[in-house]
Amino acid sequence: MQTSLPKLLLSLLLLATFAACEKAYVYEFDEVSLGADSTGRAPRARTNNQFIRSLYADLLARTPESYDVVLEGPTGEELGRFGIDEEAYLLFALDGVGDPAPLRELIAAGITGSEALALPAKDEVDDPAAFIIDWFRRLLGREPAAHELAAFVAEWDEYDAVGPRTVLRALVGSREYQSQ
Repeated sequence: MQTSLPKLLLSLLLLATFAACEKAYVYEFDEVSLGADSTGRAPRARTNNQFIRSLYADLLARTPESYDVVLEGPTGEELGRFGIDEEAYLLFALDGVGDPAPLRELIAAGITGSEALALPAKDEVDDPAAFIIDWFRRLLGREPAAHELAAFVAEWDEYDAVGPRTVLRALVGSREYQSQ
């Protein structure tokens, strides 16, 4: 019976320890609000299809196109034919990854860096602030806030690499542009 006495004492000690620790802590937090009061809705991410079509419409002023590629032999005979659908290929890639955000950035970089996007060179822009305001209106549907405009103009003035394509890439890469 002596061997069970230490077990009994240990069990009672553990029970007393658990009983002493059985306090419930309740934390109450004050309500927190972030940003300005707005009656607007919470932004939802654009679907991949909406994103692709928006990029094409906003930057290239066209819809994604389909092409027929014909392979010809040295004498002009047709060796093969296949189609390329810009939208289908891009959507296939975007829908095939778990998080399409990095791939969206690459697509936006490709389009903003493309010669198909007719933009003036940095030194051809007389008023960078007017250029930035115009593209804020076109892409985001609003005027830039004073601090946004100041930041864009400061970067434009400070760095040679920041120009029209950089501004557009920043705007189409923003959470605001990529939401609806």
